[in-house]
Amino acid sequence: MSSSLLSQAEIDAFLAQIPSSANGENQTGKTESTLPQQLASEKIVPPGSHPNLARILDIPLQVKVTLGQGPRSVKDVLSLMPGAIVEFERNVAEPVDITLNGKLIARGEVVVVEEHFGVRITQIISPLERVRKMV
Repeated sequence: MSSSLLSQAEIDAFLAQIPSSANGENQTGKTESTLPQQLASEKIVPPGSHPNLARILDIPLQVKVTLGQGPRSVKDVLSLMPGAIVEFERNVAEPVDITLNGKLIARGEVVVVEEHFGVRITQIISPLERVRKMV
């Protein structure tokens, strides 16, 4: 496992260090006012989840969609020019890979939304399958 990734135990330990209160009281025992930002995160965080989960929802993550990849010689790369077509072995009907911080988390199909590309998620990679790929 990469040293830049946190294990679930490390994440839990980090969250345990953050002061929180399930009833919205601060350390003085007085109830704090609820901010609109807190209300938005409460809709995302499922009931019964870790009480500090809402605190990490704004952490930026790198999402990457991979259409294809493959080996190319230096000669092939140097001969690329505008209009050149780079072929990949992936079939048009095959789903694209969606990675989060370098780890495969889902697969999907490319769609066009107005003038932008998007990806419709068709499969979420199970935690068991993610662990199998790491070994």
